Amino acid sequence: MTGTYSGQFVMEGFLNLRWSRFARVLLTRSIAIFPTLLVAVFQDVRHLTGMNDFLNVLQSMQLPFALIPILTFTSLTSLMNDFANGLVWKISGGVLILMVCAINMYFVVVYVTALNSTILYVFSALLSIAYLSFVIYLVRSCTVSDL
Repeated sequence: MTGTYSGQFVMEGFLNLRWSRFARVLLTRSIAIFPTLLVAVFQDVRHLTGMNDFLNVLQSMQLPFALIPILTFTSLTSLMNDFANGLVWKISGGVLILMVCAINMYFVVVYVTALNSTILYVFSALLSIAYLSFVIYLVRSCTVSDL
């Protein structure tokens, strides 16, 4: 619940949405809840361990979309004034985010390789390319906004 709320507020600020509060909450919570609903619909409920593993993989893939904007927002002097992150905190935060994301990507690879399906390998490779492209775009846009 706390992760959903924090992700919602971070994404509201990052996307700079100028919608009504109801529309913003509906969009951001739908994005956070959608993977869980997909798993609940398509996964066999009798195998809760597999469903739990899949949800953990999905949540780990969503982590960069909360961590990168948080580091960016807390580093902006125009937003945080005297409380903005200094260079050491920016670098150490970036390294920690990179380590967390690398560990999570390792778990995603381990999970997908355990599925033993060529079709799923191809599908996850295509999704991985799209996912990594969006993460790179996010890092690039956050880096530009930090300057």
